[in-house]
Amino acid sequence: MDHTPAGPSALNMDVLRNVLALADGRTIARLMQLSRELYHEGPKHLLKLPVRLKRESSIASFIAFMSAEDGRRFRFLNNFHITTGLLSQAEAAAFEEFVLRFASHMKITHLNIERAEEFFESSPGLSSALSLLTEVKYLRVAEIGQRSNIFLQQLRSQLVSANLTMIPRPIRHDEDDEDSDEDDDDDDSSIRNPILQLRNSQETLTSLTVTHGDTDCDIGELFKECYPNVKYLILYANELPYTMHYARAFPNVEMLTMQCAERELAELGNKVDEYVDQRHVNKIEQIAEGSWKSLKAVYGTLIDHFLLAALCPVERLHIKGPFMDTRMFRSVLLTTTPAYVDFDGFDLDLFYDADFKRITRGHFVQSIRCLEMTLMLGGLLEPEDVRIPGALDILLEGISQMQSLRSFGLNLMCFSLLPGPEGLVIAAPDAGSVPLTCAEKYLQDLDLNGLIARIREAVPTLQSAVVTLSGHRARANTSVTYGADVPWPEDAVEAIPLKHAPPITRLKKSSLKKMTKLLM
Repeated sequence: MDHTPAGPSALNMDVLRNVLALADGRTIARLMQLSRELYHEGPKHLLKLPVRLKRESSIASFIAFMSAEDGRRFRFLNNFHITTGLLSQAEAAAFEEFVLRFASHMKITHLNIERAEEFFESSPGLSSALSLLTEVKYLRVAEIGQRSNIFLQQLRSQLVSANLTMIPRPIRHDEDDEDSDEDDDDDDSSIRNPILQLRNSQETLTSLTVTHGDTDCDIGELFKECYPNVKYLILYANELPYTMHYARAFPNVEMLTMQCAERELAELGNKVDEYVDQRHVNKIEQIAEGSWKSLKAVYGTLIDHFLLAALCPVERLHIKGPFMDTRMFRSVLLTTTPAYVDFDGFDLDLFYDADFKRITRGHFVQSIRCLEMTLMLGGLLEPEDVRIPGALDILLEGISQMQSLRSFGLNLMCFSLLPGPEGLVIAAPDAGSVPLTCAEKYLQDLDLNGLIARIREAVPTLQSAVVTLSGHRARANTSVTYGADVPWPEDAVEAIPLKHAPPITRLKKSSLKKMTKLLM
């Protein structure tokens, strides 16, 4: 057997391959010039990170690089971002021809197109050319208009996840033009409707995020498209909800986020009857056509939840503050019967009158086994108006009425308590020189162990609880947990606050019993 050691050139080549794997793009490009082998090897490493086409001036060099070696480099191009916007006629024609020539070679799985309408306006055939891609699984398109809509509807790829942002509708300024605006809206609906845009991915889509979407259609018309595998549906800056459309098109959704556009809510104004009527329409349509069997979690403001009018059990109801209304809250609870409710982003004004004690009273809350609250102290109120002792008393009185409660989480966030416009600047250089507000002084000395003992005394059925204080200028972030050793099942809603709690301080049951006796 020949044991002659490898020659210097072979050894150097092994070293250079290792360098290629670790080098930056500029270094890889230089190494590719050293030998034919490195020339073939380099693209694999150059293209392993997302390729971003940011400027029109990069089009020619990108086409030349990818066209080399008869298109063999395309198997390495998996993540492609286009952010050029409008291209010149010559560059657009070159890019379109390039895509038409090599579309069958392209293995792009992640495609991101920003300023999409400008980009597709560069050439009449660009939308159709790029729609020939067949391997895209994860798609993100921003600023979708008519030409972008053509790309989406003709796309041959079977998507797994899509994130679509439509061009916002123009805001009406002149009521005299209302009729013409309505005509424009009718023409515009189809280019904002993800249910129609993604019909080629009905069997494969699992996650959909849409901003400025619109599923409006003629009265009595229902979409035939159905996406049975979509589990995550996120609707930002959305139309007033057409619940029936979502339930039919996405019948197996588990996680739903609803955020109505401010302009849509503004049209309803402050008239409660308008909101009630909108909810009633959604309820009637679901009763007539059916709705979801259940939802695992729904996220939104109370108004979003109220207008959605889901007529099915919702395991976890996440309500974003600061708005609260007793009638709306009770109506939502009656139709969703949640096991878990999360109040996120409320200030202490939630407890400044009798409303909180109303919303936690009666049969409306009997399904709730876990309540979690994240309070942004001073988020809405001025620091001097944050009255913590009285608010905590009302909070305890309120939850004491919830006889089904088994688990409770309270997160007190102090980031907004610094007085003045710099209150939200957590790292303000002069924050230490500003005297503590009354609320901050109270929280500096607040005994979280004592507070959790009071909570346990107020709610005898409670088996676990977490209290966290964070963002205080003169006190380290602190968390106290009771019932950490309760063997909740992994998917039990009662375990959610325990999962959210940082491992700072755990309060044993024996310690809690001693504190409870001292309080009695």
